Amino acid sequence: MINTSKITYRKATLQDVEILAELRVIFINEVFKIEESQDTDQLKKELIEYFTASLSDQSNIAWIAEYENKIISTSTLVIWHAPPTYSGLGKKGLRGYILNMYTEKKFRKKGIASVLMEKLINEAKDLNLELVHLHSTNDGIGIYRKMGFQDTKFPELNLIIN
Repeated sequence: MINTSKITYRKATLQDVEILAELRVIFINEVFKIEESQDTDQLKKELIEYFTASLSDQSNIAWIAEYENKIISTSTLVIWHAPPTYSGLGKKGLRGYILNMYTEKKFRKKGIASVLMEKLINEAKDLNLELVHLHSTNDGIGIYRKMGFQDTKFPELNLIIN
């Protein structure tokens, strides 16, 4: 039985980059149904480099949840710049992108992701960001809508550049 009162939350530090990378790989593999391969080690290496650089220059803020001294859930807010808009006057085009919302399976449906999302939203408010956006799995969309996220007017499209 999991005692949720023993779950603690904190900002990730440089000492957490390896586990952030590990959980990101697990998340990607789970969502996209990818089997580990020789590319997995390269992805972990590149993720460690990414988290090290972005946590250092503060273009990335990550919050984690721990249970019995083990990281069980992650969340990430990437800070980026866009040209200012009317709705964001005075915010200098600062925006946030939330990703890496991942909770280990046995800890899901316990409100952990909601607490982490609240931490990221508070970070965004403290940074005076114009908006934050995210992509959602079907499992998470209800939580995000309940927290105030809205469907966008224009759908997002991707072009993969090789």
